[in-house]
Amino acid sequence: MWGFRVRVDLMYAKPPIWRRLVLPGDLMLDELHVVLQAAMGWQDGHLHKFGVGGDRRRRAYFVTGFDLSEGDDGVVEDSVRLDQVVSDKGERLFYDYDFGDGWEHVLVVEDVLDDPPSAPVCLTGRMACPPEDCGGLGGYEELAAWVRGGYDPRATPMGLGAQEMRDWLPRDWHPDRFSVAETNDALAVLNTR
Repeated sequence: MWGFRVRVDLMYAKPPIWRRLVLPGDLMLDELHVVLQAAMGWQDGHLHKFGVGGDRRRRAYFVTGFDLSEGDDGVVEDSVRLDQVVSDKGERLFYDYDFGDGWEHVLVVEDVLDDPPSAPVCLTGRMACPPEDCGGLGGYEELAAWVRGGYDPRATPMGLGAQEMRDWLPRDWHPDRFSVAETNDALAVLNTR
């Protein structure tokens, strides 16, 4: 078994929002979903899917338990290991989360590790994850500008008042803040094994 060092990018975000992780190759994709939620800072309140293939229109997607309950068929993510879908530097795995807001991620293999880690670890990253249900990239950019601008009560995003917005935001959230220690604390409590 191998391990992988991967960079996970939230696609199309400017400035880039990303994490660099080391992952055991024997993680099942449903376990990887839990890892990505913790590493990026999502709250797992929405549907997701993994896909392989560069062309979005022809990408092969894995199905979740929810998809099966809805009558879909295909290869189920909890039957697929990470090292079965990526095996070499430069290979990509796509992860979509919250189909309404449309958060698209790409995992790019930066290195294949002969000595795999026993558990996922975050090495570094940049920028805070957008808050759940903020309206996709457009809503996030408006929200980030408002926070960076000092919470101007005359220019609140999403049609809410300034205090409502501050109450809605995750505690201490700032778009430019990222903590590798907090991310690793979140990863350490996962029960993916």
